[in-house]
Amino acid sequence: MTLPISSLANMEFTLYGGASGNMNCPSYINGYRAGSLSSYYNPYMYSMANQNSWRPNQALNINQGISQNSNSNTTATKGSNIDILTDYYAKNLEPSESLASAVIMGGVFGALMMNPRYIAHPINSFKGLKDVKEMFKSVKVDGSDLNKLWKENPTVMQDAYFRMHKAASRANSKIGLFIKRYTDAEYKELKKIMQEALDSKDIQKIAEASKKLDNAYISNGYVAKGISKIKGALGFDSKMATVAEKIADNKGIKEGAEALIKKNGMSYLSRFKHSLGGKMAILFAGIEMLMNIGKIKTAFQHDKENPNGEKLGMKQLGQTTVKAVGNTLGWAAGEAAGIWAATKLGASIGTAFGPGVGTVIGGVAGLIGGSIGMWLAGKATKSIVGDDVANKVEAKKLAQTPEGKAQLLTLVAEKVQKNEEVPQNVMFAAQNVAATLS
Repeated sequence: MTLPISSLANMEFTLYGGASGNMNCPSYINGYRAGSLSSYYNPYMYSMANQNSWRPNQALNINQGISQNSNSNTTATKGSNIDILTDYYAKNLEPSESLASAVIMGGVFGALMMNPRYIAHPINSFKGLKDVKEMFKSVKVDGSDLNKLWKENPTVMQDAYFRMHKAASRANSKIGLFIKRYTDAEYKELKKIMQEALDSKDIQKIAEASKKLDNAYISNGYVAKGISKIKGALGFDSKMATVAEKIADNKGIKEGAEALIKKNGMSYLSRFKHSLGGKMAILFAGIEMLMNIGKIKTAFQHDKENPNGEKLGMKQLGQTTVKAVGNTLGWAAGEAAGIWAATKLGASIGTAFGPGVGTVIGGVAGLIGGSIGMWLAGKATKSIVGDDVANKVEAKKLAQTPEGKAQLLTLVAEKVQKNEEVPQNVMFAAQNVAATLS
């Protein structure tokens, strides 16, 4: 890996007389492309804007670069170049996410992760819209009973629509690996429960119907049956509840319905407390710690190898912990804000655009808000703790070998080929280091 880079770098010195940041000049750093120029003579003598314009300062700069590399303290120059490259490499080890990416992750991938049935059974999900659309069609009719209920209790009504759509989708044919399709009798009973609740115009009964449908959504596919048989063979209780039994089971239904109704009037602070202890907030904190275990080990290994040097192990552990806490707080704050806003706007959205649209927006609002909150928290924690110290350790280790230096150079080359902005001093350092590999 080292020899080709060295040979190419020597060729560049022979052709051009030194290192340059001129990206119209084909070189290792820019993937040997001539930029926007279709033809050129000496790229140091012609500007990109006007190929007929003589630019003597370009040649002067290169000659100064040659002189510096040839006559000045070689060790200091190399060290300076390597330091620039290691700093640049270390900073680019930190993943960068845009606000748009955070929104997309929360809205699209988050929704699909929370509702894998849309991926597993998209046709069934589409078919399920027919019955549920008919049941909730009067939501858009101004002044109707369902219209009033949706405006007053958007959280409960969104949940009712969501549960009914799941049931209607499951009534269609499926392989049954994890869950079997509802029989006609089971689906008719579930539909009857929801329809009677909607006809009652009683929000308590509607909330109870939602919980009843949720209770009946059991795992009874081939996988579940296989696990049940294994449990029976080992002497454990292997009895599987049926859909009919879960429909008849009213345990916890009333309490669950009341908790659902209370969500309509929850304050932002209450929602934040609820989100703070939620699975998603804890999950992202755990992911942050898990993804940085390698960095923590690297930092502590540095301390072991350099007993008299700067102690980086505890510093890296502290940086990771702060980021994990930031993820938790950011997600909780953002999710609470998203759900709170969706609750406030849910009545208008559902009654204006339809219960399906209102339910979808209400379902992803928390995920989008949480993603944005975590993105903002990431920016804040980075400004507090700075770049991970383990990144610099890793970069310095690479700089100790020719293969590692080639990896540092590869990062710069990739950035240039993607038309990403690279600082001029990094460009010069990269070409100088490439020229010194032998």
